[in-house]
Amino acid sequence: MNDRCTIRRENRRRFLQMILSSSVTVGGVVEILGAELPPLSERPRAPDHTLVVVSGTPRERGRAYGRKYSDPIRQFLEKEVVAAYASPKANRQSLLRYAAACLPAIRRLSPTIVEEMEGMAEGSGLRLEEIVLLTLQEELWHRGEIPGAEHCTATAVGPPVTADGNTYVALSWDWFGQLYGQSQMLLWERKEGPSVLSYSYPGLWIGAGVNAAGIALAWTSIGDIKTPKLAVGVPSYVLLAHLLYQPTLDAVEEEARRAGQAGWFTFVMADSGGQLLNIESSPEKIAIERHRGSLVRVYYGTREMTRTPPGKPIRRHPQCQRMMDLVSGAEGKITLPVLQGFYGDHQSTICKHFGTLGAMVFNTTRREAHITRGPGCLGRWQQFALG
Repeated sequence: MNDRCTIRRENRRRFLQMILSSSVTVGGVVEILGAELPPLSERPRAPDHTLVVVSGTPRERGRAYGRKYSDPIRQFLEKEVVAAYASPKANRQSLLRYAAACLPAIRRLSPTIVEEMEGMAEGSGLRLEEIVLLTLQEELWHRGEIPGAEHCTATAVGPPVTADGNTYVALSWDWFGQLYGQSQMLLWERKEGPSVLSYSYPGLWIGAGVNAAGIALAWTSIGDIKTPKLAVGVPSYVLLAHLLYQPTLDAVEEEARRAGQAGWFTFVMADSGGQLLNIESSPEKIAIERHRGSLVRVYYGTREMTRTPPGKPIRRHPQCQRMMDLVSGAEGKITLPVLQGFYGDHQSTICKHFGTLGAMVFNTTRREAHITRGPGCLGRWQQFALG
């Protein structure tokens, strides 16, 4: 494992000039720039992202990662999982039993990921069940015992909607404010399949990313779903890692259908050829759609998962509708800086000054990640590349 950082910094002034000089004057771009910004002065300070390279066999990768991030992983487990979700009816041991019950489903889906998790346990000194429990953070959140987090916005655009021929997958990571500054960029080097350039948190080694085959994934949770009973299956974070280990979108779709997932989510994916894929799931069912041009999600958006009859308009979260309007208004003119600008929008809640921990755009064509810590309107974009 080694630290490596390839960064292109664009200060906010240059970023705004890039948007203003763009030929796109529709879709609310100028309106975004002219919107009154809430104060940012009280945001905590955090360093820019760096890139950490993790390589070796699956167990070696896990062991190296667990050893390097042992303390942050332990802190995340205790503060963000156990302290947040344990209760008199579901104490720590109950949560660990739940994690152990999910392990066979993970092993059936991906023995490779189990090896990685075993290595993480060895490197961090934690039990395997504790590593699994970390990846169940999303499923535990749906029990509704703590205040809900902000809503992420996931977007995919490709030709003919983009002007430069590239395909992009973008995301605002809207999460719990106390986690600001804890994200890390990883290059997960794999000999057995495509390597992954990922946005990560302690113990969650892949939260979103792009792989060497040109496949990228962004996602959002599903709001307004609270369940007192947890489903046994593959955790969302494990599934998205497994999907980014795949070489094609056909393989992604096949693996998603056989997973037996434990959670509720909508994945927005794309490949370097401009194919867009939406996977929406609950423990009971899954809906998969192919798209071309553009795809935006905040919560469920398929007819099946929204239970929208044919001929009826699908109700969209206002944040989703705003992004759809921005994309459609700039159709055929979208470039990287234009898409980055959409994530600085304040007409809706796409950009949340204190709720957005980071914004990211993955270029599947060039296998690149463009990341800004904090909200998109800050414009402190860094570039990382596979290869």
